[in-house]
Amino acid sequence: MQKLSDALRQEFICLGLHAASKEEVLRELTHRLSAADVVADEKQFFEAIVAREQLQSTGIGGGVAIPHARDAGVRCLTVVLGRYEESVDFASLDGQPVQLVFLIAAPRKAAGAYIQTVAKVARLLRSRVYKEKLLEAKSSDEIAELIDSFDRKYPQDVQVKKTEDGRVIHP
Repeated sequence: MQKLSDALRQEFICLGLHAASKEEVLRELTHRLSAADVVADEKQFFEAIVAREQLQSTGIGGGVAIPHARDAGVRCLTVVLGRYEESVDFASLDGQPVQLVFLIAAPRKAAGAYIQTVAKVARLLRSRVYKEKLLEAKSSDEIAELIDSFDRKYPQDVQVKKTEDGRVIHP
């Protein structure tokens, strides 16, 4: 059982970002992973993220997106949080722009941990209180503390199910 704070280290909390498009958001966060040597091939991982987005937008609604992909060039499961000053059109399921983007990168072999991480981020964002605090935080320190608080409150794995088309959902 992995804590969310293990995957979302403070160095990957990026506040005050600006992006004009969904593609720019994905490029910016993918570049952060590449610069930290989390992904072996930035272009390959970017293409994996874009391919996942083409299946269905990961803009889950409420101003939040959780783009995610597994790729052979990812060295370790990592989450990057990007908070954008201006909201960005992400082709979200509710049609609303996003301000919080949690990009999840996982090695191809880390299927279980990958699913749990996506589910934990979704659980975090379902809480109006946590979401508001993420938007109001003044520093990456505050966000890291908030993620630690979440881990203490919800230390267990999240129960997930697969739909008929293979997508993962959590009750």
